[in-house]
Amino acid sequence: MDYTLSRDTEIATVEVTSADELDMEYVAKTTAETLNAHYPDHLWAVGWAPGRTLVVKNMAMDGRYGYTIDANKSFSATQLAHAAMMAGGELLERMGMRRGRWDGSFAENVDKS
Repeated sequence: MDYTLSRDTEIATVEVTSADELDMEYVAKTTAETLNAHYPDHLWAVGWAPGRTLVVKNMAMDGRYGYTIDANKSFSATQLAHAAMMAGGELLERMGMRRGRWDGSFAENVDKS
């Protein structure tokens, strides 16, 4: 279940069938909004995996790379926003991309450390 924040800041969603999925949809949307606020116009994709794990990716990067956030922990809204900001910053840094507004260029450097 992916929630993609596109360049024009639209959030696409999928059909939600359970209360847990509804909760995770909210958490994923909030995470995508936070990412776009800190790193505008980047091609963020936020979804979740079993066990309430958020998966954060930037579609301007190699799709094999991502960042996970354990959403099963009790996060306050502030803590979740901080975790999202750190995830986005980590991905951008490892790929050698600017942390500011996305300039339309795709990642060329891949830090494998």
